[in-house]
Amino acid sequence: MTLAGWTLPQTRTGRASTVPPPPWHYSGDIIAVDFTVDPVRVEEIVPVGFSPRGDGSCTFFFCDWCSAADRDPRVKDDPIKGQYKEAYVTLNGIFDGRPFGRVPYIWVDSELSLLRGQIQGFPKKLGEIHMTRAIEIGKGGVRKAPGERFAAHVSGLGRRLANATVTLEEAVTGAMPAGALPQIHTRLWPSLANDQPAVHELSMVTVTGVEIGTVWRGKAALDIGASEFEELDLLAPRSVGPGWVYPMAFSVVGGTTMPLRGAP
Repeated sequence: MTLAGWTLPQTRTGRASTVPPPPWHYSGDIIAVDFTVDPVRVEEIVPVGFSPRGDGSCTFFFCDWCSAADRDPRVKDDPIKGQYKEAYVTLNGIFDGRPFGRVPYIWVDSELSLLRGQIQGFPKKLGEIHMTRAIEIGKGGVRKAPGERFAAHVSGLGRRLANATVTLEEAVTGAMPAGALPQIHTRLWPSLANDQPAVHELSMVTVTGVEIGTVWRGKAALDIGASEFEELDLLAPRSVGPGWVYPMAFSVVGGTTMPLRGAP
């Protein structure tokens, strides 16, 4: 019998497979904070060929996503499958003469997102992410309006890793977080036979259908915590720039890979 399933576990029908193949579609709300770090710290965690910006600019993103997959309607139909939160850092730099981002650390609260991200090359770990949700009626929360404060934080293995706040000042046109760039990832999968990886390559996903809703900008704060299981505290902010609150949607329809340029 031939077993089916784009990822494990494989079965006769493939229905138990964790991740369906792309296209994948994403719609969600984002809280982001621009900040700078010591550029030397960036150089220590990027692959050969990626040059960090001289100012050490980065962005911390917190995202609340709804996702869907063309070949598995359950992803969209059941919120426990396709809806999740994530938090990640983007390092801003240059690759092949073009601006690119690099995600060295990322946490998610979903099995689907964890494996789907690692397939693409995101170094996803499980974590707990909480974000302010905007309201439209009543007094039970905050609205997208000047003076309103949005907060977000992420924890991993019980350790608080980052806290962010954005106090909205104005809706802007044509402005986005510094880290809103195409991204270079590393796909890495170990081999059981020896110490050499079975897969070790650079990757880029192919993104289509990008949509951006109303973008709010404001004054931000960002604190980075320490954990014996992480190295995020090495990217402690030297300065904190503006914060951003906005909705975004896009689709991932595939991707490309390329050889590593020397040691990772």
